[in-house]
Amino acid sequence: MLGLLSDYLSDHKGEFVSRTVIGLFQQASRWYPDKDAVCLDSTHITYSTLDRSSDQLAHYLTEYEHVGPGDIVAVVTGRNMDTPAIVLGIWKTGAAYMILDRCCPESHNKNCIRSVNARICIDHDYFINAISSCSQCSAFEDRSRSHQLALVLFTSGSTGKPKGVRILHSNLAASVSNFDCLPLRSDDTFASFAKLLFIAAVYDFCSCLSLGCTFRMVPSSICKNIQELAAFYIQNKITVTFLPPHMATKYIEIDQGSTLRLLLVGSEVTRNLKKRPYEIVNIYASSEAIAAISHYNIQDARSSYPIGKLVPALKGYVMTEDGTPASIGQNGELWISGAQICDGYLNLPEVNMDRFAPNPFETAPPFQRVFKTCDIVRILPDGNMEYIGRKDNMFKIRGFRVEPSGVERYMLEFPHISEACVTCFTDNGGTNILFGYFIADERIDHRALRAFLQERIPYYTIPTGFIQTDTFPRTLSGKVDRHGFLPPPELDDHKKLAVLYY
Repeated sequence: MLGLLSDYLSDHKGEFVSRTVIGLFQQASRWYPDKDAVCLDSTHITYSTLDRSSDQLAHYLTEYEHVGPGDIVAVVTGRNMDTPAIVLGIWKTGAAYMILDRCCPESHNKNCIRSVNARICIDHDYFINAISSCSQCSAFEDRSRSHQLALVLFTSGSTGKPKGVRILHSNLAASVSNFDCLPLRSDDTFASFAKLLFIAAVYDFCSCLSLGCTFRMVPSSICKNIQELAAFYIQNKITVTFLPPHMATKYIEIDQGSTLRLLLVGSEVTRNLKKRPYEIVNIYASSEAIAAISHYNIQDARSSYPIGKLVPALKGYVMTEDGTPASIGQNGELWISGAQICDGYLNLPEVNMDRFAPNPFETAPPFQRVFKTCDIVRILPDGNMEYIGRKDNMFKIRGFRVEPSGVERYMLEFPHISEACVTCFTDNGGTNILFGYFIADERIDHRALRAFLQERIPYYTIPTGFIQTDTFPRTLSGKVDRHGFLPPPELDDHKKLAVLYY
């Protein structure tokens, strides 16, 4: 019967946006009751068992805690076998959840709890007590509805105070409906690499349990060890996984014996991935759009790739600074609309008015509202989009606006440089000074690199100083943390800067 559910869903895609992940999961459970739904290490749980344990939790939450629509429940179980049943159980009550991570500062977690007014926090002991109290409970009648809040996902906060993204059940269902263009199948075993705090993990979880896949969590202990991760994929016959670009690059070098048929890559700019026997798809995504916005199939090694074309559930518009549609090849901010777009940010009405606006091009649901991504893109002649950089991440250098990702793109074309990050520091005199950090497999002559860039980009975009390093600071999600670089101690002595870093 493997694969039949995907065939059924392909013929009934319109049902996704009118249903919840719970409804789709229960449909998969009826098709595959004895199939492994979730695995971690040597522990496995079938679809029918997962359905039953989440029913037990839902009974407990409604009968003893009076949880229901409008409530937000905090979950602090982490990457373990409790979490899927807890999330499904909360959804069945009509309530929403919010993930807490013990790796985050205590102050961050307390602020999140206060923000959502959570009165219940579920950990392992709470869950075990709850399902033990309802061990003989009957099936729970699902109370989740498309219009209800499903979760609040806090952004990583690498550029400021974390924002709580309000995600509805209809948003999740619309995101899952894109499974055929990624593509996922019901006979896949999906290795989930991302932390549960991030939208990639939410998408992995919802897609797998909606389609009848096996959702296997990658143990936290091996997430940074590429050798162990590659062995894990082989041992568990993984067919699909998501990796950030820096891990994907390492994996491709040691993927002998790989069982993968699909490697999803994203979260930051993807570069230099060789063609492999398995399919490699570059995913451009955001929390506000509930994961995948666009996709591009990678066929060869390049210094940069397009971010591809929009997924079917979205419509997009590339807008110039004066508010008119950009022409082919012209830079503009990407606006997107559709049922995938989240309900807005928690308790940030002014930001919501700025970023979520009426669609000037279409008024019919679900496209009547646009999300302004702040991402600058351009449409290529073949219809694919090219990512240029962040609208809100530009630096003012000598009166000129400089987009760091554009400089980074050319630095990466220089031989032996594998990663690059351009950032800006302000000296005591208020002067902005551009620095280019890079990782390379041999020592790079700064003068040669500077001469290379001078032939390709305007003089004011070339960093004042170059710094070669072994590693980059990264956020919890694995993205390069531009704010994690420390300025050189000689920042205020421009003569020394010229000697040491020029």
